Amino acid sequence: MPEEFRRRLEQARSRVAAARADQDPHRLAQALRELANVERRPPFLYEAALGTLTEAATLCRDLGQPLDEAWCIRHIGIIREYQHRLDDAEKAYDEALAIYRGHAAANSLDYANTVRYPAVVKNRLGKREEAARLWQEAYDRYAQVGPGGQPEGLAEAAVWLATFAIEADRRDLAQQWLQRATEAAVASADPETHIFVASVAARLQSRNGDPSSPE
Repeated sequence: MPEEFRRRLEQARSRVAAARADQDPHRLAQALRELANVERRPPFLYEAALGTLTEAATLCRDLGQPLDEAWCIRHIGIIREYQHRLDDAEKAYDEALAIYRGHAAANSLDYANTVRYPAVVKNRLGKREEAARLWQEAYDRYAQVGPGGQPEGLAEAAVWLATFAIEADRRDLAQQWLQRATEAAVASADPETHIFVASVAARLQSRNGDPSSPE
């Protein structure tokens, strides 16, 4: 275990222990979330992170902090997805989104992210129609986050919607979504976003150049 990571882990665990000793539930909930954010990075601590997140989610629910509870449940889903337990990930993501839908008073980046994750996993599970609806919602929510929206989120959502349109042989719609994805990618400094958009653009160009192409 790298020394820097060991130090961060020990500090996070110390903050949890101090909050327990002081019997401060609000501080404990925050400390547990911070600890889980450290634990969830290396695979050998996945199970520890799941335990920490489960405790934090229960505590947030008891404290009347539903959006913090949803954050914890969403991150349980992320770990399950890392473990390739996609059905369990989907269940956690759906639960987190249901909490957001019931309690969020306004759109936010966290809300948009809470929509994004089930869109990803449902697509991986072959649930294309559900994934498409969620990607559309995610795009709309990312567009509302701050001035100009959140470019990486906008590009990812738009490029997936372009992909679905290509698969449905709706080339005009695919071109519209690809244009939006390209515009968002230009505003993004993320190299992976540019690569993803370029790959789908090449796929659409191939389709347009050869109507018989299966791609």
